[in-house]
Amino acid sequence: KLIRELPTLENLLNVLCSNSSIDKAYLFDTLTKIYIATDSSPVDMQSYEICSDMIDVCIDVECIYGAQGMSPNNLSLSDTPDRHHGLLLDGHQTPVSIDQDQIDPDAQSLERRLIEHQQQQTTSSDAEASSLIKLDNGDVLYMREVNRLLVLICLLRQDNFEKHGLIDYNFQCFKEAVTEVFEFSRKRNTQQQQQQQQQ
Repeated sequence: KLIRELPTLENLLNVLCSNSSIDKAYLFDTLTKIYIATDSSPVDMQSYEICSDMIDVCIDVECIYGAQGMSPNNLSLSDTPDRHHGLLLDGHQTPVSIDQDQIDPDAQSLERRLIEHQQQQTTSSDAEASSLIKLDNGDVLYMREVNRLLVLICLLRQDNFEKHGLIDYNFQCFKEAVTEVFEFSRKRNTQQQQQQQQQ
């Protein structure tokens, strides 16, 4: 288990996939290009490698054409908060919950980066990074940034992408939910540190 928030992130990805006709979704750490969460459908290594390679493609393109002041290890990312708090399907929303299992010690650095980023978040007028790649087999790779550290990459059929308005809306809801998850973790960690200092 990579991070404490994994079960919640998996649940959010499951809802996103079912509500948006997405075949597979990965939430990637942009620095390491390792996925920290995916939906519950079986992981196909070929699809994972394609999604991971997509990050490299986007970074290479951005290094040639794109955002000023960006490191090759990062995509340009927008931290503008969204207003939606659940994934939409026929007006229903999915609440966010936190799993309290013990975290893998080897993953503390990743979780710390995600939580510290949440603390440092500021609003930005920059456009969100996104990318669309159409594959020869009729599938579509669709990437959207969640924040400066995370990107969502989805694999879906090209005809299902015709509903991209719904997909984009559900992504905004997903992004807000992920933001809330790590904000909750940041506040919890702050409270725990304060309690330890008082003891």
